[in-house]
Amino acid sequence: MNNQSLHSEISIYVGKGASHSWTWFADIFEREGYYAVSFVDEEDVQEGALSCCDVFFISGGDTFAIAEGLGSKGAGEIKKFVSGGGTYIGSCAGAYLPLHSSLPPLNMFNYVGARITNLTRHLPEVKQKPEKFCTEYGCRYVFHPVREELTVKLTGWNDFQNELITAPLYGGPALTATADIEVLAEYDGFTAKTEFLIDEDIARQALIGKAAAVSKKYGKGRFYLFGPHFEHPNYPGANRVLFNILTDCNTQTCSAGKIPETIAAGYDQAPEKNKFLDFLSLLSNARIVALGLERAAYTWLIGKKVYDPEKIRVFLETMWQRARHINSKKWYTYIESGEIDELIRVCSEMLLVLKKLRGEAGKTLAADKTADRFFETLRVLTARFVSLYFRLQRNALGAQKGRLICTYTSRQPQHSIL
Repeated sequence: MNNQSLHSEISIYVGKGASHSWTWFADIFEREGYYAVSFVDEEDVQEGALSCCDVFFISGGDTFAIAEGLGSKGAGEIKKFVSGGGTYIGSCAGAYLPLHSSLPPLNMFNYVGARITNLTRHLPEVKQKPEKFCTEYGCRYVFHPVREELTVKLTGWNDFQNELITAPLYGGPALTATADIEVLAEYDGFTAKTEFLIDEDIARQALIGKAAAVSKKYGKGRFYLFGPHFEHPNYPGANRVLFNILTDCNTQTCSAGKIPETIAAGYDQAPEKNKFLDFLSLLSNARIVALGLERAAYTWLIGKKVYDPEKIRVFLETMWQRARHINSKKWYTYIESGEIDELIRVCSEMLLVLKKLRGEAGKTLAADKTADRFFETLRVLTARFVSLYFRLQRNALGAQKGRLICTYTSRQPQHSIL
């Protein structure tokens, strides 16, 4: 992607119910040097944050928990955003969310009429990973025939007509479109990396030829729903499709909640380098503890989703690599003391709960409760830190180009860098 052709303000959902996959959006935008990105939770959405963006992403996670967190107020904000000209892009859980459903709390988000085809009353026999295989959906089940990589045929773009790409599937839907919905891509086939959770012939019947991506015009805006994770950074062909959408989407005017920031030269009372090194040390310790958990076959049930130790590493590495970059650039001098203090506080809490989780290995019920608290703390910490990192990067670019920039004012303080 040529980031000069992309002018959208982008918001990525990092709130209740979101899994680690939102970090993939951060990865692909950073790889392209694009930092006009904010990271919003359910309270941000409810308080009007979507008025400050052109594109809103929701990735994987627990669809029920996302819907519960956003609530009726969040559902109304999404409706207002898209009908007013915004672009909603959902993958996996974010694709299930706006589909028609009679089940609460999903029934607050009935915006797209496509039908889920991987929905059944009678489950096929599972061959492996039963904990990843299905989710209760009222008196029925959403089941997942395969995981990992498969091939997808692009059908709804002139630029990519009938092009075959690969993308990973981690529980996202297969869909049948209604008359008002455009099919953008179909599940086409499997690869050597496809992991079959059920018999291959049954999996083929359940997926191949079904819609993998659809769109629906809604008011002045549009919903885009993806079963596979087109945002996964290891699949640049799929990433290219997302960027194509971004370059074509509407760009709205800076509205309430955005403020122009001057390019300032640090703070009078910037934290000491040692303070930021304390944060790095906490992250390093967490990585060591998490590695020990990863070597064991532990899983935890949180809501309707099963979590495993590998997800911990994704969050920690998301912060670790960027924290090292901040340290090498000495950007810690542009972070207010109170902000780094809060990061240290939450990181310390996260590490304590992680050590408790390690100590509860094998105690299923107790460990599930501790894991719930841990992943919530880890998610909040990662979201705050990545928000800070993107702000520093964006302000640095703005300073280099000698211009003022606009950025969403969230509940976290916003500051500038030279």
